[in-house]
Amino acid sequence: MKSIVTILSIVGLVGSAIAGPIASKNPKAPVMPPQAPVGCDCFGPGLSLGVFGGAILNSEDALGGGVLAEYAFNRNVALQGSYGLYATDKEHHNFDAALVLRAPIDSICVAPYLLAGGGFSTNSAEAGHWMLGGGLEARLSSSSCVGIFADGAYYFSANDDEVEDHTIVRLGVKFPF
Repeated sequence: MKSIVTILSIVGLVGSAIAGPIASKNPKAPVMPPQAPVGCDCFGPGLSLGVFGGAILNSEDALGGGVLAEYAFNRNVALQGSYGLYATDKEHHNFDAALVLRAPIDSICVAPYLLAGGGFSTNSAEAGHWMLGGGLEARLSSSSCVGIFADGAYYFSANDDEVEDHTIVRLGVKFPF
């Protein structure tokens, strides 16, 4: 009799080990949280408004600042309009429109970009201009994708007699909407 009880006990233990654990009486299984996103998703289409401080570099180096509006059609192409005022001897006003071509690096939430466009300058004399430049923008995904940018562009004046060629460098903040 002892051998039958021993054999049944061994079969029971081996059978339960092969069958696996006993199912939980709680029908609700724990829900795993979603995986954290890799990189950022801040360079999509939309409108951004910004402010910047800058410097005009020519024979009358001067500080200034301005505002900009940018509309991105997709993650790589945008149009930007900006106005800058620089404290030269006669206040240099700069109105620009530019095509922005950017190459976002989502893993670090940064986008290098190129600017190309044209506009209008006044400094007691008026002249149209073409501009070509580039920059870098970093977006803070933890702060509603606010962007910090730094760029520079060389301006080719259409009327060198009135307004000389110059370079403008800017450092600013963009707020997406």
